[in-house]
Amino acid sequence: MRKKYLSALLFGALLFASTGTFTSCKDYDDDINNLQTQIDQVAKNLDDLKAKVDALGGWVENVTFADGVLSVTTGGKTVTYPIPDKGVKNVTLALDGNNLVLDVDGTKQTIALPEAETPETPEIPEIKVEDGILYVGDKEYPLTVDVDNNVTIVESTIPGNETYTVMINGEEVTFPKAFADVRISLAEGTTRNGLYYFTDAVFANDDMYLSARQEEGIHWARASKDFVWEDGTKAAPKSGELVVGQITAAEVYVRPINFDLKANESKLTLVSSTGNVAPVKINVYEGQDNGPLNTGMDSRAADIQYDQVEQGDYVLGITLNSDLTDEQVISAFASADQNSNTRYALALDGVVVTDYSFVIDTQLKADAQPSCNPPVQSKFVIGGKDATDAPLGTHKMTYLDGRIYDMKVAINTRDVADAEVYGVSIDAANGTITAGANAVNRTFKLDVTLIDVNGNVSKTETLDVKFGETIAQEVTLSPMTYNVTPAKDKSLLVDVGDTFSSLSASDAISINTLNNIEWKVENSDGTFLWTVDEFEYLNGYTGLIKYYDKDMNDIDMDDDEIDEAVRSIKYVKFIIDSDNYPNPGAKQGEHLISVTINRDLSASDDDDATKLIKKVNIPVHVVLPSWEDVFVKTGEWNGDNFVTRITSVNPGPSDVYSEAGISMNAFDEVKGSAWQGAADGIYLTKLEYTKDGNNNVAANKSNSDLTKITTQYVKLDYEKLTDNINNTHKLAYNTMHTVAAYKIGKVDDFIIKTEEFDVQLQSIFEGATLMYGDKNVATLNAADYTIDGSKLTLKLKGNSVNVTSTAFNAGIAAPYYADSKFILQENITNFIMVNQISYASSADASGLVGAGADVTATGVQITKDSGQVNNGGTFTLTFTDIMGVQTTASIDFELSK
Repeated sequence: MRKKYLSALLFGALLFASTGTFTSCKDYDDDINNLQTQIDQVAKNLDDLKAKVDALGGWVENVTFADGVLSVTTGGKTVTYPIPDKGVKNVTLALDGNNLVLDVDGTKQTIALPEAETPETPEIPEIKVEDGILYVGDKEYPLTVDVDNNVTIVESTIPGNETYTVMINGEEVTFPKAFADVRISLAEGTTRNGLYYFTDAVFANDDMYLSARQEEGIHWARASKDFVWEDGTKAAPKSGELVVGQITAAEVYVRPINFDLKANESKLTLVSSTGNVAPVKINVYEGQDNGPLNTGMDSRAADIQYDQVEQGDYVLGITLNSDLTDEQVISAFASADQNSNTRYALALDGVVVTDYSFVIDTQLKADAQPSCNPPVQSKFVIGGKDATDAPLGTHKMTYLDGRIYDMKVAINTRDVADAEVYGVSIDAANGTITAGANAVNRTFKLDVTLIDVNGNVSKTETLDVKFGETIAQEVTLSPMTYNVTPAKDKSLLVDVGDTFSSLSASDAISINTLNNIEWKVENSDGTFLWTVDEFEYLNGYTGLIKYYDKDMNDIDMDDDEIDEAVRSIKYVKFIIDSDNYPNPGAKQGEHLISVTINRDLSASDDDDATKLIKKVNIPVHVVLPSWEDVFVKTGEWNGDNFVTRITSVNPGPSDVYSEAGISMNAFDEVKGSAWQGAADGIYLTKLEYTKDGNNNVAANKSNSDLTKITTQYVKLDYEKLTDNINNTHKLAYNTMHTVAAYKIGKVDDFIIKTEEFDVQLQSIFEGATLMYGDKNVATLNAADYTIDGSKLTLKLKGNSVNVTSTAFNAGIAAPYYADSKFILQENITNFIMVNQISYASSADASGLVGAGADVTATGVQITKDSGQVNNGGTFTLTFTDIMGVQTTASIDFELSK
């Protein structure tokens, strides 16, 4: 919520930049009220700041404020917002005729005082400045403010809601934090037997036939003389320099989508499993159309759909280090025995971010070509596509032949004028060609010349370039966060922005059928909430996909209504109404879904041909809630420690009690949520006995004991717990460490856990105390040395019983047992049930010889051989449970007067 404020940030920095004057009481109030407009301007400035950040991806890596400048870093770029770094210091008032002059730090503002009802009685409101406050009548306006102290940056680290919130004197704006986990994977279908080969560029035409033999690898040579070469994209090599030909480039997916791999190019390396760094430089191209690939050809497998590289994805090329010797070019990228290629992984700033899937495949000997073949049309590529179907815009030109060192391209003289008219130009230094919209379906002649790795220059050939239709609009929305939930409604609600509202009326009409709005999980990602097949099955079924307008009103998307309805779509919901997620193999992290919007090419029902209007990518960050978002503490806690007691003991062979059970019902679901008893699914991942904070030993006999939900008892290792109990009469351990966990929707990756916490373990009857009425000192009847059992009570966990033999036999309510009681019996020799507690009574008092105590039907009888109580005494009950643990409860007594 935005809070409005008045301060020198506004009054000093904004009001005094204006030149208006006050002319009457009413007008004066209006101008004061206009300060609200200036307040709104600061809010607008912050909104503009957020808009700029959103335009760069929206996810923020860092927010800082220093020297009056707020800096927001996102996607490797920084957006700044200047904020005044000092407040108003000097304020003076002066009367000039019928005007009041207010001077704030040298900036003067003239206020015309209101006209008097009569010239003799001017109506002048009281105006004064005290302690940095401007008082105008009964209104107050703070003038002095230290702006540095009013800029606050709050960083939230709550899982699933990591944010930076910037607050400036009540105005605030919140940015989602960028996800730092960078993941890079090879594009589907670009590997051979799971490996990607940097090899002869000729294989860029067909990834299914990537080279797997060194003798078909990267072409190279040693310059025997200075090359003669000008106007190309590369410098002419000098004699003795290493010369390398065209190499294939790897198409990769990068997540999160807003991570700028190009900005981190210098941090990329290829490393082997033994830690050796390949002697190459990684070259990052922002999108396929800037890299030396040709995925637009039809030579890939027919059963796989290949699109242009998506936003957020890249093409990686390599440049061999120029200082490599001939022997190193041959052997540096192979195993020690030279019988196989070294496999490399891509590393970012030294951290491996891919599998070991890359191979650098070099020729086993230098090229020795006597001449360079002339260029041919089939190997000339623009923007990753055949030059006869080149894309509009600016794109890189590539020649797919590993023997070629460089290429230069110029517009043929016959087409220079046409190229100028239709917006076609060439940047020879960068090797790019630019074509405007007017070039659609037009063919232009280009003069292409090649030079090979041996310095041979080809004959110049004239090749054709023809530009196809404008590429359908492809945009990526700001990333959204999906919080995994235990609730039955696990649906994914997507704000699609202006994806549909920005369609033209003709495009909207031409969509014609719901099947032309197609949703996909990108990059064959099988770890989304749905599998790829399941998600694509949703298409065309409005029962599984719901469309809503900006007010969340349901939109009728039946085919008969779609023409009119489609442009009102603002939200799309993918329905999951189930206890479990559709994909048990789902993973956390960023995933990419997309929608392609097509239009029918013909009104004929028999013509299924369509054309893409728009493609929209939507990054979805799947994040887990924190434990605290789902569960709250219940039961008994002592600070951060959960307190529990042994509630069951089960007999084993030969009457040895081999198993003790405890309740671990420490948590319940957050009240008011729709999580429907999620606490029943909590289980333990670790349970250890501890002593003095260490010596951790397993508290359970087997891992299966930990799978018990926490509303049932958890089994403990009885033998370890009762070690030496016959001598100590105490549990061997009274503290434990544990971790509780909960799996959401039966997905292995959707497990939330508590931090490790301590458990205070109590024995069966631990915690019993004695009270005499509301006192902790009992009265001993001087006449018969008895304590009134109707006033003396034994208390345990809020339950109580009078201390008489009959009351003990009737039992005391047992905590953790809703319908059971502890039965207290004197000197039990053979325990049968866990709720049996043996007791023995004793007394000690100065002046008494042979002091003792008996619990009778009416109370406690203090016994003696002789003597009289002098300074009071102590009555003690010693309880022994079925495990042999002893607990004492004592109360002092004094003789009645």
